[in-house]
Amino acid sequence: MDVGSALEKLCAELPADVARKHEPVEVEGRKLETTLLPGDGTALAAAVAGLHRAGLAAIVRGGGSRLGTGNVPRAGDVVLSTRALTGVEEFEPDEGVLRAGGGTSLSALRETLEGTGWELPLDPPGSHSTLGGVLAAAAVGPRHPGFGQPRDAVLGLDVVLGDGTRTRCGGRVVKNVTGYDLAKLHVGAFGTLGVIEAAWIRLRPRPTSTALLSCWVGAAEEACTLGLEIARRPGVRVAALLDETLTRELEPAAPRWDGFLLLVELAGDAPVVEEGAAWLAKRSAARAAEAGALERLRDLHAGERGAASLRFRVTALPSRMPAAASILGEAGAVRLIHPGTGLLLARFELPATADEERADAAWRAAQGAARAGGGDFLLESGPLWARQGRDVFGEPPAALPVMRVLKARFDPRGVLNPGRFLGGL
Repeated sequence: MDVGSALEKLCAELPADVARKHEPVEVEGRKLETTLLPGDGTALAAAVAGLHRAGLAAIVRGGGSRLGTGNVPRAGDVVLSTRALTGVEEFEPDEGVLRAGGGTSLSALRETLEGTGWELPLDPPGSHSTLGGVLAAAAVGPRHPGFGQPRDAVLGLDVVLGDGTRTRCGGRVVKNVTGYDLAKLHVGAFGTLGVIEAAWIRLRPRPTSTALLSCWVGAAEEACTLGLEIARRPGVRVAALLDETLTRELEPAAPRWDGFLLLVELAGDAPVVEEGAAWLAKRSAARAAEAGALERLRDLHAGERGAASLRFRVTALPSRMPAAASILGEAGAVRLIHPGTGLLLARFELPATADEERADAAWRAAQGAARAGGGDFLLESGPLWARQGRDVFGEPPAALPVMRVLKARFDPRGVLNPGRFLGGL
């Protein structure tokens, strides 16, 4: 049966409010005219099971903020949207945990938590970011040094595997996790092992006091050394270094400076914040940051998605971070560095038309920085032409054979985002 006939048959099997035909839309280089929009876990399982039987491939989509992150899928017949899997299903204010649908926007979760004394430990950029999408991409924002990685917030997941099987891993409390913590397996897998139906999230107490400060620091080595020292101080949940170009975007009124700007957010009890601010003022002549600086920093985390630029995420060991940062700077990258977590975000501008030579040079620089830093790299975003034919996750890890076995077990017919993850999984 050809793809068109298989699609018609699938749409006839599913409820009309789940299988929706529409004008063709371009998704990752493919023109698709069918979207599956299940409204609950039962409908999601039925939709994925139908895709499995028909041998059709789905491009899984939440809010669309990170649709261009990851490899270009090698197949895609329909869009499988999680946007109808919304709502906070359970919230335990005494325990600081909640369960929400995978398609719930982070903004809706934050609204739910207003005035409760709790906050969501996820702050990636993107106004349409959904809970499932953020977890699938393991996306982070400027507060990740204080919040931790997305996997740290996950207590449990409800996931639909590639054959339509509904599974649950973990639960509402840590003690429910026995044996292998499979929930962590799905965080950062880009939806290639299963579709996140819902998640249990561990919340954080909302701080009673915060302060946002900035100061000038020197070149890469001095900046990384000081940034790491500050990042390790009590109460610091943001410690980000911005090069001269990004400083103009973060603090437009700032004077010209041949070095980095360090932006620091302190959070916690008032005495902790006051002591930290006094120490920073003495240690680095820190001052109050410009209004809106943290929101602009979050936007800078998103880079120029969809524009003519390549955006890399490079990791490095703390001792090797200056070397990695210098390699990126010498190659012409715009740099945003989190010294406390060894994360470097590098943006390379490209001409409006395809230029493989420029793309190759940027790729080599990111690869060289990762090797010098003892870490790895990911091409987070870029034009379709620059991502095609590349594994945006860089060099395959030694564990790739094990990951192939997991993909074959969880998604035997390659229904979910085929090829999008590292190694073409």
